[in-house]
Amino acid sequence: MISGKQSTVAALLLSRFLPLLLGIVLSFVAAYLILNDNLVFLVPVLFLIPASVLFLHYPFVSILIWLVIYPFFIHTLDPSGRYMYWILHRAMIPGTLVIVIALYMLDVSKKKIRLHAVDFFILIYFFYAVANIFLLTANPSTKLIHFYDRIIVPICIFYIVRFISLTEKDMKWLVPAVTILIWMQTIIGLLSWFQPGMLPVQWLGRAGERTTGTFGNPGVFTTTLLFCAVILIQYYSTSKSPYGKLISFVSIGAAFFMVFLSFSRGSWLGAAIVVAGLLYLYPKQMFRLLTVLFVIFVILSVGFLSFYVEFATERLFTESTAQGRIVGAAATLGMIRDKPIFGWGYGNHELYDEQYRTRVFDFAFSGENSSHNTYLLITAELGIVGILLYLLPAIWLFFKSRKVLPELPRAGFLGRPILFMLWFLIIDQIAVAALTDLIESNWYSTGVWWLILGLIMNIIEPYLRKNQDMEETTVQLSGRTI
Repeated sequence: MISGKQSTVAALLLSRFLPLLLGIVLSFVAAYLILNDNLVFLVPVLFLIPASVLFLHYPFVSILIWLVIYPFFIHTLDPSGRYMYWILHRAMIPGTLVIVIALYMLDVSKKKIRLHAVDFFILIYFFYAVANIFLLTANPSTKLIHFYDRIIVPICIFYIVRFISLTEKDMKWLVPAVTILIWMQTIIGLLSWFQPGMLPVQWLGRAGERTTGTFGNPGVFTTTLLFCAVILIQYYSTSKSPYGKLISFVSIGAAFFMVFLSFSRGSWLGAAIVVAGLLYLYPKQMFRLLTVLFVIFVILSVGFLSFYVEFATERLFTESTAQGRIVGAAATLGMIRDKPIFGWGYGNHELYDEQYRTRVFDFAFSGENSSHNTYLLITAELGIVGILLYLLPAIWLFFKSRKVLPELPRAGFLGRPILFMLWFLIIDQIAVAALTDLIESNWYSTGVWWLILGLIMNIIEPYLRKNQDMEETTVQLSGRTI
């Protein structure tokens, strides 16, 4: 720590000059986009420039920007888009975490950081994965960059949310962000079916088969929309604004409609889990929403949606893709059987799985070389040790959530209902990840996974801290008595 005068000067310099530097850099990026006629990316950049000024005063802005703007640049093919990918994912999120920690070190932040077992689990996983990369992969430098994008940046999201201690007012800032995200992805998803020529080619990878928005993966698309819908349902159940309730109601309906339009059975399964949880927690609101959606669906299915209803029915009972998943899972299980403890090396699944692919139950051999099960993929690459270390933070948070649940308020953005729903979102991700790859093909869902865990930690940590303080006080008093 440093003196009060030094910390004040440092905070002043940070608050004045860093936003200015960010604004200058992003202004050059915007100019480059205009000169190269890449106007589709200009709006996100223009939004990012003023928002960057808030970083120091309100670090949670970086998470909101990442949620809303980063999806535009996940699969960008344009060089300027790659610069935005660097800024939004590789630089902004870790940079924000550095700022948050620096403010703490300078005594500017009043937040007291206390370590828990979850931090040691994450640290052990980090060192284990890095050791695995150096010992079991042929190109460690490339794998380390991949690991940084896929795992380190999402974990930074977890720590940003945790270290800044979001209040209920802060949590409500998620509402406009997820509303914008729902409608952007809804519009892009609908255009991919009806006017695909209006969209960049990188957003049309599965046009006519699945709805993926800007993500390129229906699982990532739907888990993101369900995360947004849960935040809005919490707002809808507590808001007193009629306009706010109307906007959130329509947005929730759009999110669930697009989940249906994803035509992904894994996504439908995950959505069913979330809907079951919502019906339990918000029976009146969900009954009203589902009734309206059902009536609209029946009306549209007679004409406008008739083709899509038939296609959805066909998708529900199609066996070919399920058979391909079984063949792929059998190959990955073969890899795990031969190297169960430490795996084949981070990022090496596609190097070795082909030799394990054989006919299973007379199913047709699949030419695909990607795993459709996220957790089998992690186990094949990092072994049983790796998958346990990766899931330990979630397991620890689950048991701690159960422990403090009776102490939580019964309503609000920091209460029991939202905690329950965050865990239903985790179950949704697990269900979808069991049927598709959510960690290799796209890193956004990994970021959302760690964001959800961060929100859970943000809700329960004050109670964990209070219980720790009580235990320490009890020990001190008992020591004095002795």
